[in-house]
Amino acid sequence: MAEKLLKYYKYVSDSHGMGAKIQLAQDTKVPSSRAAMEPDSPQNIALFKEAVQKITGRPAPNF
Repeated sequence: MAEKLLKYYKYVSDSHGMGAKIQLAQDTKVPSSRAAMEPDSPQNIALFKEAVQKITGRPAPNF
């Protein structure tokens, strides 16, 4: 459950720092603490991928 969503949090944090992690939470409206409980649904993954691309300026990885 939420394995992929947490990987997106780790990805932005590792590559762009804590500010990017905070931005991901704001853009998705899913804080990292809640991401662990959210399903890896196609809708959630699409939401996170879009936010990651906005934050990093690169296409989000496929986890």
